[in-house]
Amino acid sequence: MDDISADFIFGTLATDARRLGVLKAEQAGVSHRHRIAPLDPAPGQSVTLRVTLGPAVVADQVSCYYTCDGTEPGGARGVPAPGSAVVPFARAGSEWNTFLWGYAEEWQAVLPPQPAGTIVCYRIEAWSAYGAPSAWAGELIGSTAGDGTVLGDVGPGDHFLRELGQEFELSFVRRARSFAYAVDTERAPAWLQDGLIYQVFIDRFNPGGGRPFAQPATPMGFYGGTLAGVSEQLDHIQSLGASIIWLSPIFPSPSHHGYNATDYYAVEPRLGTAADLQALIAGAHARGMRVLLDFVANHISDRHPVFQEVLRNPASPRRAWFTFTDYPEQYVAFFGVRELPQVDNDHPAARRFMIDPAVYWLQQGVDGFRLDYTIGPSHAFWTAFRAATRAARPDAISLGEAVDTAEALRTYYGRLDGCLDFLLLQALRRFFAFGDLKPSQFDSFLRRHLDAFPPDFVMPSFLDNHDMNRFLWIARGDVRRLKLAALCQYTLPHPPILYYGTEVGLSQERDVRHADGSGHPEESRLPMRWGAAQDGALLDFYRQLGALRRASATIWRGPRRTAALDDARGYYAYLCGEAGDWLVSLNNGPVAGRLALPEGQWELVLATTDAQVGRGRVALPAYSGAVLRRPG
Repeated sequence: MDDISADFIFGTLATDARRLGVLKAEQAGVSHRHRIAPLDPAPGQSVTLRVTLGPAVVADQVSCYYTCDGTEPGGARGVPAPGSAVVPFARAGSEWNTFLWGYAEEWQAVLPPQPAGTIVCYRIEAWSAYGAPSAWAGELIGSTAGDGTVLGDVGPGDHFLRELGQEFELSFVRRARSFAYAVDTERAPAWLQDGLIYQVFIDRFNPGGGRPFAQPATPMGFYGGTLAGVSEQLDHIQSLGASIIWLSPIFPSPSHHGYNATDYYAVEPRLGTAADLQALIAGAHARGMRVLLDFVANHISDRHPVFQEVLRNPASPRRAWFTFTDYPEQYVAFFGVRELPQVDNDHPAARRFMIDPAVYWLQQGVDGFRLDYTIGPSHAFWTAFRAATRAARPDAISLGEAVDTAEALRTYYGRLDGCLDFLLLQALRRFFAFGDLKPSQFDSFLRRHLDAFPPDFVMPSFLDNHDMNRFLWIARGDVRRLKLAALCQYTLPHPPILYYGTEVGLSQERDVRHADGSGHPEESRLPMRWGAAQDGALLDFYRQLGALRRASATIWRGPRRTAALDDARGYYAYLCGEAGDWLVSLNNGPVAGRLALPEGQWELVLATTDAQVGRGRVALPAYSGAVLRRPG
């Protein structure tokens, strides 16, 4: 087996040096970071905004310009534009910032209460009564290939961005942004909170009709999976306890993965037809399962007719939907990849261009969306997206893919129903596969992490996905470790995600990081195993896990407390439920052991391998675990 690469978290936060650079660039200017209280305002609640002025920002006034009809606010130097209102910030104090070696100022403002259904949009300006240039709260809006030159609005943190840009061979683009929040009482539907999600990569799942997979020259090619092939295997998916099917992008696209759409209103012919999709939705619904589409709002394919028309016609009104730094050659794209031009979703027409197809697919029967690269579009866009999709379908869900800090993830509360839990993913893989977390460290992370977010902000857990090495690969084929990690995952509070093939022992042939350092996520997207090629024992275990998860919600819904920790032996156990009547015992060590049981009678419910209960202890082989229950 090739060398196993460390997990790589994609983006500007991938290394300590990059994190420090982003933090400095952010704190050097007018830093808002979506800090509002309450996070998700209800009707009749006033909203407190916080903003920090970095040491280089010269200002003695801070103004918030806002609208209550979802339109773009405007104003300057304390005077609102027609249709906008203004609220002044008040200075709340100063703090020393060692990173920037200077003082940062904290300011606060209070926006008035609003009725249900209001979308509040706002902009923040720091300015000086003595004539210094204004500074605006803003964000990076994207990047283009370049030498690190910062494009767009000038700001005090430009030199930090230049350093990052030189490393990436990109030029970052920054501009003032509008922020937004919706005033409502919306909550994530119970079907998401109680769900178990099965992720299907359509091209790699099942060709259907008894056909074999194609044999492309490289994993970048097409293997021939279809929507009809997914329908054929609904019984398999249901047998795992899944209640939600997440489909990889279905839209016409030149790639095998589909994250570069050329039409948001059609189905990729390689995958099937609109009728095939309808049959899949109907089949899933008949079994009590929901269907999520993977939806990319940040960027489109450079072959999309809209973008091609813009390249041909410099006078096109749609040119403003994209950010050109040197028309027509240079434009903002997803991490500078020219084939993925980024859409400016804050442009009103571009926003409709992206939201309208989401509404259309809800009308066709899909139940919601997994939203790719959520941190690309603005929070104002997602506020409008959720409002529009909920208006079309009251129980539709919006689930974000945001690879970012916990602080940033919290800001999507009230704008999305939840985000995929990449932070927990890292901890699960570090503890169970890489072995570089001790039980006490893992327990501490879990306790703090689960307390850090509102309980109704849904954060589905996962062990692997289509952009990283599979868990079985990083565990060097050790199925024991996979079962142990899954046992823990399925007994945690938020919905588990099961990536296709993990349940039958699917791994990969090469690491996603090749010897030259290049990334190849397609290595973790090999064809599904069917029939005799499957690991039947592993499949049976996952079916038992799913059944336990669905039948015994008190394991993951109720309070949790630590029952045992032993860093030397790798033991970890926790009690679940209001009465503590469920016990999850894990031996994440290389030697068999006996873990003491809390007082009372305990019976074995599910184990990853042979486990024995007796004399107040549970005997567990190396890298194994068990769920036990007090009979009552």
